[in-house]
Amino acid sequence: MNSPAERVPHIPGSRYAVELKRGARDMRFSPELEHEYLRFYLAERRGHVRSFNLIMCALFVLACAESVWAAPSHTQLAQQLRLGTIAVAYLAMAWVAYSRHHERLYLETARYASLVISLVAAVEVAHRIHAGAGEVFALLTPYSIGLYFLAGILYRAALQANIVMIIAFAATLTYLSEPAAKLAALTATLAVTAMIGGLAFRNQGIRFRRTFLERGLIAEMAARDGLTGLKNRRAFDEHLTRTWQQALRDRRQLTLVMIDVDHFKKFNDRYGHQAGDEALQRIATVVDSFARRPLDLAARYGGEELVLILFDLSRQHAEQLAELVRAGVQNLQISHIDHAPGVATISLGVAIVHPTLERSPEGAVQLADEALYAAKREGRNRVRIFESEYQGLSTGIFRPH
Repeated sequence: MNSPAERVPHIPGSRYAVELKRGARDMRFSPELEHEYLRFYLAERRGHVRSFNLIMCALFVLACAESVWAAPSHTQLAQQLRLGTIAVAYLAMAWVAYSRHHERLYLETARYASLVISLVAAVEVAHRIHAGAGEVFALLTPYSIGLYFLAGILYRAALQANIVMIIAFAATLTYLSEPAAKLAALTATLAVTAMIGGLAFRNQGIRFRRTFLERGLIAEMAARDGLTGLKNRRAFDEHLTRTWQQALRDRRQLTLVMIDVDHFKKFNDRYGHQAGDEALQRIATVVDSFARRPLDLAARYGGEELVLILFDLSRQHAEQLAELVRAGVQNLQISHIDHAPGVATISLGVAIVHPTLERSPEGAVQLADEALYAAKREGRNRVRIFESEYQGLSTGIFRPH
């Protein structure tokens, strides 16, 4: 039977597939993917985090008010300050959870607020136990579990808050000269609760991360070409529109590289369609290796045509990259005896466009198509670059290859 990692489909360049194969067991991804995961995590948990923090804030405000109404004393004042501090910390968490800054600020706010709450709550409960109200200890164990499952913080932050609570609780009981046996029993109970909750939360965190990866992989597969593993035509069209708008805003240029496998029909006729599929997959892997920046993309445009979108490259850099792609495919040494070089090659049409309001993404595609036609007309297995030709291009007329 295959392991879960072996059942993960092979998708070139997929961060989700790579992490799924690793098992997501170190509770952290690469920085870019971790940032995406945190957005997912915050969005998924925001509803119950809002409710939890608002309820806890209200409870401690009421507790503080009840303490104020009681007979004033030095002890009562210290208690009021502790309860007020906890209420303010929960209020801060609730405010961020409801604000538009939630995604940016909640995790850090909740992390430090939880440390404050854990410290102050442990001191308050220890004082009440010393005063003879031993039943309040029962509040710390559900709070320990709540840190993991209800506060909306990450595993390490919840673990740190629990450790602070245990140390503060034990230190306060020691300061108040509670019997050693009682101190040891209560502290051990709290530590065991924190340990069990931590193990359960860690396992839940792994499952949560795996769910995030699986959702991402499913969405990515929907945007992938089934044969080559590159992005499909729909994903290409959507990405081109987005990068066009980005280039327009940033006043950057956009490079499109249209790629066609030379005499691919003859290849299929000679070697069969299965061999043609395998050759196209190997060629796609080479093409995909040149789309590694966040705004770059490699896609299957249709049939044996592939395409690259490259953001903000100089003409010299674009020409060098296109030549590397061409050489990389030729170096695969895929036998093609019906083609002059004796191996499979590609022709590349490069369009370098400076987006303006008067131009369109469709026109950029057509310019790359015209450049590809020129490369094939001039003998194939070469790169042709068009840039200024865009000025006089009449859109809507495509060349047959």
